[in-house]
Amino acid sequence: MEEPRKVIRATYLGSIEVSKASGMDVLNDAIVALENSPTSVPQTVTVAVAPSMITIQQDTDEGDQMVECRVRYLSFLGIGQNIKQCAFIMHTTQDLFIAHVFECDPSAGTLCKTIEAACKLRYQKCLDAHPQGLNPNASLSHNISSPNVNGISRKGISSTLKSLVGTITGRKMKLTQS
Repeated sequence: MEEPRKVIRATYLGSIEVSKASGMDVLNDAIVALENSPTSVPQTVTVAVAPSMITIQQDTDEGDQMVECRVRYLSFLGIGQNIKQCAFIMHTTQDLFIAHVFECDPSAGTLCKTIEAACKLRYQKCLDAHPQGLNPNASLSHNISSPNVNGISRKGISSTLKSLVGTITGRKMKLTQS
């Protein structure tokens, strides 16, 4: 089943490698660098935003896919000093950070809000997949305190500790009595 997605038209100014994974200064520097680059050719594109993927396609009849970014690797998103411009930073498999820069009319707010919603939905799916939470201690206590796993009865951590303390004190009492 295909994920629901929202498609937004924008002008893609291009992509550029950046030094850090986050920061408005990094984003603004990337926007300025692409605006002033003689090799950068702005292209009208459609940006399809789904909970797991951001796809940038040429806005032509063929709709050739230019870039595909997984939402899980998005490290930063922001609107530039000009409210029509926005960018997001992706962490690549080569351990690089790439900023993808857009210009939207009348403002970049719609595109950013859509990408933000995809990030929130992705995070919620992650929480739903791991109901005990991302706290490693919570998963440990959840596993220990489960009453019956694969037919093996398990005690809770507190009852296990009480039993252990009781056993130790019981041994001490027996030793003092003999």
